[in-house]
Amino acid sequence: MSNPRTITVNLPDCMVMSDDDMHVLRTTLQTIITLSSGDSCGPDPHLAAMRKDGWTVNWDLTWIARARRDGVYEEATAETKDQVMEQLARLVRLHEVEGTP
Repeated sequence: MSNPRTITVNLPDCMVMSDDDMHVLRTTLQTIITLSSGDSCGPDPHLAAMRKDGWTVNWDLTWIARARRDGVYEEATAETKDQVMEQLARLVRLHEVEGTP
């Protein structure tokens, strides 16, 4: 079993990281590694099967934001954090009547 290779990134002292922030950072870095390595480490078996069946497959980074209150759930996706939060805010406002939740 090989040891995983790691990198160290220095964050500014003023940067406060929540668990959610760390999850986003970890996922983003892992996605960048996956995108940059392409098929160099061998394709995922699902990816290989889709390509064998003639599918062209690509992927990129996407923001997903979710809001939940009581029994109501909304979800938005977009290319940037600002865009996804704007979409989610618009969806949440649809549940208000004249400013009243």
